[in-house]
Amino acid sequence: MRRSSGARKSRTTAYAEGVNRRLAPLAVAAALLTAGTLALSACAPEESSPTPTATSTRTGSASASATPSATPSATPDASCLVGDWTMGQEELVGFYDDVNSLMAGAGVNFTPEGSANLTLGADGTFVWAPAATVTAAVSGTTILITFGGQIDGTYTATADHVSTATQNTAGLQVSATIDGTPTDAGAVSEEIAGAPVTDASYTCSGDTLTLESAIAGGTATSVLHRR
Repeated sequence: MRRSSGARKSRTTAYAEGVNRRLAPLAVAAALLTAGTLALSACAPEESSPTPTATSTRTGSASASATPSATPSATPDASCLVGDWTMGQEELVGFYDDVNSLMAGAGVNFTPEGSANLTLGADGTFVWAPAATVTAAVSGTTILITFGGQIDGTYTATADHVSTATQNTAGLQVSATIDGTPTDAGAVSEEIAGAPVTDASYTCSGDTLTLESAIAGGTATSVLHRR
């Protein structure tokens, strides 16, 4: 007997709901990672704030001829950030070990493979270029997300904190499979790879840059080495 269109629709709906349930733990984990996303922090030195003057007081409407703010540049305290940095396999594993420990109760485990490069310019621009795959084990389902291309934008920094000012993800390349079958990871992958960390403390020691990001109530450490 021919199945009704309603029955076929019900089976399709049930399948979609099943996929959504399998992705739910990953979506929760991704949301928690938004504040310290799995991509590295790409932020730049911030100029010292000028001494306030009478003309710096904000008025009810902006002047059309207002002078643009100066481009961020390195200060003696933050200049160590400027340069080309890389995060290799060992460093990626270390970062994700921290993430997995912090998110042990979320029902998801991340395993990275690859590397990523970070360029921080003295002019306040950055480029984050991941070449990595992240395997997420979610309630018996394997989700493999591959990242390439780059994220670029601008950043600011104080003597011990960095933060992004703008981010452009148009050049980021993302693909995903679930149990070997191609799928559209959509918002989940963007949460995982998304923008660089928006707020992180940092220290420089020789040719090593260490970033500490707040994630899920704890701290995950990213270590990069100058190229």
